[in-house]
This record gives sequence, C-alpha cells and structure tokens, in this order.
Amino acid sequence: MKVRADCVPCYFKQVINTIRTAGYPEKEAGRIINEVLKIIPDLDPEASPAENSTIVLLEAYRAMGLRDPYEKAKKESNKMAEDLFAKVLAISENSEDKLMTALKISVAGNIIDMGIMPDFDIDEAIGEITARDFDYSDYEEFRAALSVADKVMILGDNSGEIVFDRILVNEIKRFKPGTEVTYVVKDAPILNDVTPRDALETGMDRISRVITNGAGYLGTILHKSPKSFIREIEAADMIIAKGQANYESLEGSTAAGSRTYFLLRIKCPIVAENAGLAFGNIVLIKNRAEDRPG
Repeated sequence: MKVRADCVPCYFKQVINTIRTAGYPEKEAGRIINEVLKIIPDLDPEASPAENSTIVLLEAYRAMGLRDPYEKAKKESNKMAEDLFAKVLAISENSEDKLMTALKISVAGNIIDMGIMPDFDIDEAIGEITARDFDYSDYEEFRAALSVADKVMILGDNSGEIVFDRILVNEIKRFKPGTEVTYVVKDAPILNDVTPRDALETGMDRISRVITNGAGYLGTILHKSPKSFIREIEAADMIIAKGQANYESLEGSTAAGSRTYFLLRIKCPIVAENAGLAFGNIVLIKNRAEDRPG
C-alpha cells in the first residue's frame, strides 16, 4: 500500500499524540513540529504510510531528545491488559469456537493504538467485538491453512494487546498441536509497538519463540530488516500480521504471499478504501499477493 497526500495530516497527528503522551512541555510543541516539517518534502512518495510515519516520528523523537516517549504508557497498557486478562480468558474458554474468539480478542486489543486512537476504552472494545462477527473474514481459509502449518509467525503490534495475544498463541497450539509459534516484536521503540521488553514483561517468551524484526519501523518494512529476519519470514508456513501498519507495509506483496492473514481494526479511511471495506471494520483478510516485493 503506497502513501497518499491524505496521509500527511496523520503524521502530524501521531507527532502531537507523542508529544502529549510523553508529557513534553506544550510550549515546545511548535519547535518540534517545525523540525518535522523540514523533512516532509524528502519523504518517498512510493513508500508505504507506515515507513514514512516512522521517519517522521523518529525525527520528532530526535527533536524531543527522547528514545522512547511511550515507555511509561506502554507499561500502563500492559498492566491494564493484565488486569483484564482473567475476564478475557473466561470469554475465550466459554466460547463455542475458541480459535475464532481468540482472533476476536486479539483484534479487540488492537484498539490500544496511542498513535491513532489515544482515547480508547479497551474493556468496552472487548465486549463490543467479542459479541459480534468480523465485518469481513477469510476464517475458513485461515483454519484450513492453520491445520497444515508447522511454523506460524505472528507479527505483533501494540503493547497491551500483546497480553491478549497470549490467548491466540495458546489457541493456535491447541488447534494444531506441535505447531511452533514465533512472535515478532520491534527491535527498537516506535510509538507503543511491542519490543523485547514487552515480551518479557508479559510472559510472551514463556509460551512462544520471540524474535525481533531487526528494525524499529512501524509495520514490517522488509528492506529495512536484516537477512536473518527475511529468512525467518521465508521459513514460516503461515503469517498472522496484526494491526494497520503491517497491512500498510505488506498488503499485496509477494513476500507476504498467500500464507499471510491480516488481523486488524480499520482505523483509517485510506486503508478502508484500499481494502474495499469500511472505516471501523474488524477484519481477518488473506493477502492477495501481487508481483511486487515486500
């Protein structure tokens, strides 16, 4: 998915949310935004929104003098999710189709996105999403693919939702015993995306193999990742790519291939248009691979 002119205001929305989340002085906001403005003309119009968003955010981080403006907020998100975990697990265990419910719970956690939707109610989101069907779902194809997959890779997204992803990991292993699940986190902080620290704090490392993608970009920007991670991608029988940035960066690519399923809540009209769906939809979409690189 390529960037559009309409993406530019969203870059600045993410910068402003970052400034506020970090508790940075409001009087300094103008200076930071002016620094970011300088690099806008140099952004690649052929890049994905996720890649350009990252470049803009890292420039804001530099101007703020902070490596991880979301460090405190991420810890709070993980704790909030842990406090809800028993309730969410009970929803899963009492459901008729536990795998489907685990997918719904995982996408409910996807609302924890401080870059786009800083004012969220995760408890409300869990109730809303688990009580309704996906707006679009390639679930039957997903089940069929999972039934023959020996190696499943989950491209993680945000802090907080990683806690709910534990339910999905366990359900995958219950659905297909012996499956190796690899959970991928970012190599460096960007927004509230998961990093190795989040995996350790939430115990994800105790139920799945955890690796980094070797980069600190939103989504999965393969030309920014090391060859070691590319080999991991290539070895996976099935990929579950969580969140909007992974959709933006991998949708339609031959690298993602037909083995990739995007699991997200659509939070952007441009992503909705690209997917042929509606803003706010919760979806499980099989990648439609085109003849282009990842």
